[in-house]
Amino acid sequence: MHEKICFFEITKDWDPESYSQKIKNKLEEVQKRAEILFVEEPLKEENAGNHWDITIASIYLDSVINEQILQKMPSLKLIITRTVGFDHIDILACKRRGIIVSNVPSYAPITAAEYVFSLIFTLARRFQVALEKIKNFDFSREGLLSIDLFQKTIGIIGTGNIGSEVARLAYGIGMRVIAYDINPSSLLVEKYKVEYVSLEQLLKESDIIILMIPYYSKTYHFINKENIRLVKENAMLINVARGPLVETDALLWALENGKLKGGVALDVFEGDYLFLEELYLKDQSIPWEECQKSLKALKLLSYPQVIYTPRLADYTEEGLEKLKELVIRDIVHFLTYGSCITKVEPYF
Repeated sequence: MHEKICFFEITKDWDPESYSQKIKNKLEEVQKRAEILFVEEPLKEENAGNHWDITIASIYLDSVINEQILQKMPSLKLIITRTVGFDHIDILACKRRGIIVSNVPSYAPITAAEYVFSLIFTLARRFQVALEKIKNFDFSREGLLSIDLFQKTIGIIGTGNIGSEVARLAYGIGMRVIAYDINPSSLLVEKYKVEYVSLEQLLKESDIIILMIPYYSKTYHFINKENIRLVKENAMLINVARGPLVETDALLWALENGKLKGGVALDVFEGDYLFLEELYLKDQSIPWEECQKSLKALKLLSYPQVIYTPRLADYTEEGLEKLKELVIRDIVHFLTYGSCITKVEPYF
């Protein structure tokens, strides 16, 4: 059967021509052939009909897969999301149709963990304030008194692949590492002296709070207006996982009431997709609720201790190359054996 593979949300840094050839070479090794397409736009209801004959779709965050899209793509057999999370895919709808869903849970844990610490150092040493002062030709040290990380307490919410690497780096710096996870790791306890505590204790004791959990219905607004009241006044909060894990109103309340003075660094935030892709700004069908979320998020930028970055946690040369290799691996495995090395199952 003729296979048609389409990569959605592909930017120039993917070098589609050479990547396409690399895939074809790998397929030839297992005596498989396929037509390979690359498109810049995400897979949406509006364009799904144009891709009705696609058998394998490789997507990213802005391709939101639902029943309506699947109806328009009857040939689809495999969806590979180039992300750790898969909250943008209706897994149950895919399962009902016999479509396998694969993700990349371990392609760049060190990359993302290093980025977490780049944000921590930026806040701790007040780099963002210093750079802004220098742009205004102010070379004074006023307002730039910073903190050491040594012996500070870092609280990691979620100790999966990335959270484990954050624990390793924190331990190396000499920090006290506490964590909250429904599945504590005895290995992290042994190697990095991680102390597993309740969420309440973590929020109360942490100087730095890191979110590293997957997003689904039960983790929506995991940090909210109720529990954010527990955090220290000088704590900092870092989110590089998923925007909806943190309630924007909760952050606004905390900042307005003298909490999180250590700073907030968000690589993801509620409504961020409206700013990341120009095409969304031209979309007349965006729900007002989504627009409100984005506008509230903009208000956070009025606080000097708040940093936004455009989903950069996994965006390095090494991370991108690893991602490409894993996607090829899954495609070849699927076309050879009819299954994937990493298969996503729905949360229950």
